[in-house]
Amino acid sequence: MSPKAALLAASFVLGTTGLALAHHSNAAYDSDHPQTVDGTVKQVNWTNPHITFVVETDAKDGPQAGTWVFEVSSPGVLTRSGWTKRSLNPGDHATFYYLPLRDAKQGGFLRKVTLPDGKELTYSLTPEEQ
Repeated sequence: MSPKAALLAASFVLGTTGLALAHHSNAAYDSDHPQTVDGTVKQVNWTNPHITFVVETDAKDGPQAGTWVFEVSSPGVLTRSGWTKRSLNPGDHATFYYLPLRDAKQGGFLRKVTLPDGKELTYSLTPEEQ
């Protein structure tokens, strides 16, 4: 390979690495202040690249009242962790543990769900943690 081609290839790899890392960044979420909210699932979007759950909270007023959107990892990650498309359905009530959005909007990155019977729905981003 010529030095010019090698430099071009290295530039491409280094230039696109930041884009890949930016896509998987959790910078929008406050990982230092995890929170919980109780609510009822209104909608499940089981699609790539990230699953989302739309939840109506139990709070009638105050900062937690309203409709929240929780993002989770990909369908593949949740499936490997034991979830199915039917693990959490519209109408299901649960406690949602999440990392809040830094901009204080109603939503966040979902870390765990606890159902009324005590069953916990969790997931791992790496197979070794399961």
